[in-house]
Amino acid sequence: MITFRKATTNDLQALKELNKRIFVNNPKYDDDAVEDFAHTPRGEKYFKEAIISKKGHFIIAEENGQMVGYANGGEKGNSNRKSKYFEIDNLGVIPEKKRQGVGTKILSAITNWAKKEGYQRIYLNCYAKNEEALDFYRCAGYSEIDICLEKIISE
Repeated sequence: MITFRKATTNDLQALKELNKRIFVNNPKYDDDAVEDFAHTPRGEKYFKEAIISKKGHFIIAEENGQMVGYANGGEKGNSNRKSKYFEIDNLGVIPEKKRQGVGTKILSAITNWAKKEGYQRIYLNCYAKNEEALDFYRCAGYSEIDICLEKIISE
């Protein structure tokens, strides 16, 4: 049975390891991604701030006391939009638990929290080449709203 709890700073080291397991394929989708970001000083700072943020939410999914996934995000400032937005920064499940409904439960849990907090829409980014994640979000009712483009201007 999957249970959820709010992340605390005591979870930092375990979350960094979990992140490494979950997002192992990111370098395939983005050649500029910092490999093992969570274990860098910037990554540690990001996770600490995300955990303690008053304008965000960071949940951990557990099964039998073991972390199997997480999601985190916060308020997205969109001055050109009418609705109040929550942005999911990360959502992931360990490889051996994929396609077992864990991701759907995590997405539902963070969505319910966002609704309770008065958010009207959820926004997220996904690598264009990450077809597995794109299919997951599309099946959950998400649709493309914008496209991010990138150009290398200096080596």
